[in-house]
Amino acid sequence: MIAEKTKRIRFSQAAAVPAKLAARQLAAFTIGLLCSRGVVFGQYAPFGVAVVAAGPYSVLFSLTLGSAIGYMLPSGMVVPVHYLAAVIAAAAIRWALNDLVKLRMHPIFAPSAAFLPLLTTSIAVAAVSSATFSETVMYVSESLLAGVSAYFFRRSITAAESERSAAEWTPQEIACAAFTISVLLLSFSELTLWGVSVGRVLAILAVLFAARYGGVAGGSIAGVTAGLTFSLATSGLNYVSGAYALGGLVAGLFSPLGRLASAAAFVLANGIASLQVGNQKAVIVGLYEVAAATVIYLLLPAKTGSFLVGVFSRRDDSESAEGLRKSIVMKLDFAAKALEGVATSVEEVSRRLEQTAAPDIDDVYNKTIEHVCRTCGLKGYCWEKSYNKTMDAFNNLTPTLREKRKVEHDDFREEFRTHCSRVDRLAESINKYYADFCAMEAAEKRAKQIRSMVAEQFTITGSMLEDMASDMEMCEKYDPAATQKTAEVLRLAGIQPMSVSCRIDRFGHMSAEAVAALPQSGRINRSKLREELSRACGREFDVPAITTEAGKCRIQINERAAYKVKTGCAQHICGNGKLCGDCWTSFPDGSGRVVSILCDGMGTGGRAAVDGAMASGIMERLVKAGIGFDTGLRIVNSALVAKSGDESLSTMDVSVIDLYTGEVTLLKAGAPGAILRKKGHAVVRDTPGLPIGILNEASFNRSADSLSDGDLLVMLSDGALSSGSDWICEEVEKWDGTLPQELAETIVSKAIARRSDGHDDDITALVLMLCKAE
Repeated sequence: MIAEKTKRIRFSQAAAVPAKLAARQLAAFTIGLLCSRGVVFGQYAPFGVAVVAAGPYSVLFSLTLGSAIGYMLPSGMVVPVHYLAAVIAAAAIRWALNDLVKLRMHPIFAPSAAFLPLLTTSIAVAAVSSATFSETVMYVSESLLAGVSAYFFRRSITAAESERSAAEWTPQEIACAAFTISVLLLSFSELTLWGVSVGRVLAILAVLFAARYGGVAGGSIAGVTAGLTFSLATSGLNYVSGAYALGGLVAGLFSPLGRLASAAAFVLANGIASLQVGNQKAVIVGLYEVAAATVIYLLLPAKTGSFLVGVFSRRDDSESAEGLRKSIVMKLDFAAKALEGVATSVEEVSRRLEQTAAPDIDDVYNKTIEHVCRTCGLKGYCWEKSYNKTMDAFNNLTPTLREKRKVEHDDFREEFRTHCSRVDRLAESINKYYADFCAMEAAEKRAKQIRSMVAEQFTITGSMLEDMASDMEMCEKYDPAATQKTAEVLRLAGIQPMSVSCRIDRFGHMSAEAVAALPQSGRINRSKLREELSRACGREFDVPAITTEAGKCRIQINERAAYKVKTGCAQHICGNGKLCGDCWTSFPDGSGRVVSILCDGMGTGGRAAVDGAMASGIMERLVKAGIGFDTGLRIVNSALVAKSGDESLSTMDVSVIDLYTGEVTLLKAGAPGAILRKKGHAVVRDTPGLPIGILNEASFNRSADSLSDGDLLVMLSDGALSSGSDWICEEVEKWDGTLPQELAETIVSKAIARRSDGHDDDITALVLMLCKAE
């Protein structure tokens, strides 16, 4: 069954390829036919030759065939046979020189392949028919027009075949594409209904849509190209070049006021431009054509032509900004590496100092010997004849010194006491010098700790710079195409934007921000604006947040997340006191994630409350500032170590929930296990580790999971787990409410009731519930 289905899929895919090729050839044939039917100056048709010279080589035969048939059909052109000869000559040039890649890719190749054949055949016709000078000039002009048209066609085809969207085309490419479309529409100009030209009606519709979705730029480009093309058709239509251009400009200016205002502006501008030629029949027919196009434009659905959003917008020069961003990233990364090198150097110097400058207890004995034994008459006997026995007597004092921090007469060996008359002086001197040694050892220990902390601070600073460089490299990427589309949507909604910026963060989520003048009505339809922005940018957005001040409005809109988080927390203070050693916070980080932090300070009461609040507060500020979690933990750890001479400890439990995917990351430093309820089943996620504030270095133990709609995450302090976690899992599984606060209060109250060891402790239960976003 599966094999047969796979076979059918492969067959359909194989069949789709010839169908696609056939459609491409048919489209080329149609374009060639239409271009050859476009007549200028009443009797000249250069566009068929131009499209054969400029079209893709893969459809050259279809273009040639279509153009040849178009030239053979009845029309007003003079001597169509010379166009057939020019088409065949242009195709022959393309075929003969196709292997010369460098030549055929040159910008002048297509214009030359159109100009030369048409000029040659036209001169031949002029010679045979004894053409006048003015007729010969027209033939040359026609050939030049063919060459120029081929250049426009080639640029349009190159842009269409590229992988870029139309919104990414350059202004030159957009103008070339507009001219190409105008030429195609020109072929319908001779097709009339009740005297009204179908081609000119279509051209006016194109100008109106370009003005609506492209503003002044779109209306002007479309109006100029359409007016110029159709004004060449016959001598009686010269006025349309100015009428269409002015109409497109004015329609673009009034487009923010709506379709009706834009269409009315075009009608009035076209009528004013037509007054210069008087009450001629062509002008009256032109007014009918404008009226017909306007009615059709207003009857079409409002979203017709919406693909033009952003196409005509002026592009911001983001390359310099991108280059500046990369330069900053490189400098931050270099500075980070330099600081890490400084940290390595400090650690190396510290290690060598420990080896060469650390205090040695042998110095105590050496100084004592120099002070007491130097003037003794038995010096030669003790330190020459019995050197080993004497040194052993001194070395045996070391354990006693370490334990009691002093020695007495009886601590010396008996055999040493029997022959040394200065035992009491030796004990006194050793005690004096050992006290100095202890002070030096304590100072060296503190200096070692300071050197270690300094090296750690260099490392932490380097890590912060690396985090900043990584964030700048990955997040806040400017999206010029989305920025243009957003500006057009705002303009179409009657909002005149002053500045617009669309950015994509490191997780691929888009946010848009705009500052604009307040609309005349003073009201903005938020739901409609959200809908239009979502459609234009291809992403689902939230309802925008709009603030107004001093006649301006600031519009912020973020990509809609799939989920939201409901939070509930309950606490019990040990001994019903006023200060709780557990401290918690939960907040969005601005990148579509909810970060929750639970810290448990050592012990209970005020000191534990200080440690817990300090750890939680610093970590929250660092995360909101964009510092990474690992670097933030090391900073908090250094702060706890350095804040006082006394030991300061705290656990840290962090959860990060991605509101777009439901993924949850658990980061624990000495914190107890968290409970996850997925599809009604509760499990404990435990990653043991050390609290912060103990060692100079600290790190998180990580675990990851995924949640869906209705799933729970319960974060607990160790006070809630004094009776185990099984009963909490049961409570979490059977809970079927919608308010996490209720479950948190239930867990805390039952944890208090179940404690049977006679002790009390701070208890915190933080419950996070993932829900579908509304």
